[in-house]
Amino acid sequence: MRLDVTKLSILLVIIFLVGLIIIYRALYLIVVLLMILLIIQFHDRIFYVFKGYVSQTSSYYVIDNGVFYDDKKANAVLIIDDILTNYRDYNDVYLKSQIVSFYKILDIAKDVTILLRKEHIDKNNYLESLSQRAQSLRIVIENDPSNEKAKRKLELIQNIISRVEKEEIPFKYELYVIINAKNKSEALALANTIKQGLEGLGIKSRFASINEIKGLTKNFFDKKILSTKVALPLQLPYITPFSIEKQPKHVLMNHGVLLGKDLDNNSLILWNLTESENTHILVTGPTGSGKTEFLIRLSTLLNIIYDRTIILFDIKGDIKYRLLKYRVPINIINPLMYKLGLLYEGVIPITARLLQIERILYNSFRLTKLQSSVIYTYLNRLLENRLLRYRLRWKDLEKYFNEIDDIQLRYYISKIVNILSALDDLDLIPLVNSINEKEINVVDLTTIKNEEIRRLIIYTFLYEIYNKISLDNVFDIPKVFIVLDEAWTILKAENEDYPIVADLIKRGRGHGISIIMATQNIEDLGELANIYLDNVGLALFMNNGDRKFWEEVKRFTSIDDELIGNRLMYLNKGEALIRFLGDPRPILMKLDLL
Repeated sequence: MRLDVTKLSILLVIIFLVGLIIIYRALYLIVVLLMILLIIQFHDRIFYVFKGYVSQTSSYYVIDNGVFYDDKKANAVLIIDDILTNYRDYNDVYLKSQIVSFYKILDIAKDVTILLRKEHIDKNNYLESLSQRAQSLRIVIENDPSNEKAKRKLELIQNIISRVEKEEIPFKYELYVIINAKNKSEALALANTIKQGLEGLGIKSRFASINEIKGLTKNFFDKKILSTKVALPLQLPYITPFSIEKQPKHVLMNHGVLLGKDLDNNSLILWNLTESENTHILVTGPTGSGKTEFLIRLSTLLNIIYDRTIILFDIKGDIKYRLLKYRVPINIINPLMYKLGLLYEGVIPITARLLQIERILYNSFRLTKLQSSVIYTYLNRLLENRLLRYRLRWKDLEKYFNEIDDIQLRYYISKIVNILSALDDLDLIPLVNSINEKEINVVDLTTIKNEEIRRLIIYTFLYEIYNKISLDNVFDIPKVFIVLDEAWTILKAENEDYPIVADLIKRGRGHGISIIMATQNIEDLGELANIYLDNVGLALFMNNGDRKFWEEVKRFTSIDDELIGNRLMYLNKGEALIRFLGDPRPILMKLDLL
């Protein structure tokens, strides 16, 4: 190895001092000579001490081509000379496989460090040099039209010029892969294996020279990049954290109910209810997208796997029809064969029940606060006669109507009381008693065309079920799953002052009920849309060619315009974008249907 200038200078000084000793026999010069010899021997350590870079525990490394080491460990150094491809050379699936392969190759060594140094270069000068090279290649091609190699180079340079002109900023770079091992031979062997693996991915690398390692270990952050390698951002796909889509937390997808398959890598996607922040589900998509099929299959699995009670509200009749077609055992409930049971005390005091009744009537009939307050007041007065409490009838309220001066208010409340009396003042079993526990129950609402009465039945069911299980122990998985197909029929009617579904959803798993809602658009969720979307444990957005729909979805998931334009607007039936609560990273999935 050639002596550097410093060592040569010190050697000349030593020769000069030796000459003086011989001529003048000056003994003190011997001491000076010994000091200089010590400086030569330990000049590296002395240099670091004066710079403040070495502590009492630091080691002195021996530097060789491709490796630096001491008695305890060794570090082989590879320098990436060129990455031949860029993002645009791959489709999404192949790019992901390449990135996975890249890190698997690095995993050959237990401890690997990647260092990237970038330095800005003048864009105009770079474009000028590219233009000169392109002009030279054109001359070569004119003289030899069959020169395919020159044609490929020209095409590549023209592509780079185009990308730089479109605001891709070029830069110089040095990329180091440092492989840590126990000793020199092991470090070099691992580095050589990694080098060969990288070549298989089109990544050219070489062992660093002694001077390059010195520059790396001594003054890495002060060193000027002398490399001639110039790159654009898309040419370094392996080291960027954005090169591969991040998946939601693995714990949410590794156990539980099978939802379907990832459209990108065909892996199974499950939903772990016990790890989910909330167990409610929202399915959004137009007619024909596969919502109902998904709800039916999911309900069946929840019943089979967890032995839980399922209640499906069937407005159109297709849920009952398909379950019977698939020969799934179900309990069909006709609500007109039972009484509502609103005035039935049950497991909670009737005074507390009155507050629930006020909410049910307020949302079902879209009452004003004044109208609901009048009904609440008269019901409360009826309760003053404790002896007749068990005989309470809606018709009993009629004796108070003459107290209402406002004729319109009197007629409207009279109408509501008549409807309630027809549905509740009956000698029948209360509606909640029609439910078979641990079975699939279908509430058949197809014969009820009035939306107010539909809402009245659904809201009554929700509160009755809540009252029935609210005193039970809380489990990791809800005891009851309530499925609301065409959920807009009740969600749009909910008012933020007296919410029912939104209130149950906000309370989470603590009340033992999971609500599974399906609707066509986010707008259908009404003024409480944010509450539903911020609290459902799992949200599914199914195929919808409306860009406005996907722009709205962007508020709740991490998607961009490219994904919307290229994929989301062209989803097929049974395909969906899914999002787990607390993790905005979505997955494109093919749903598993019956």
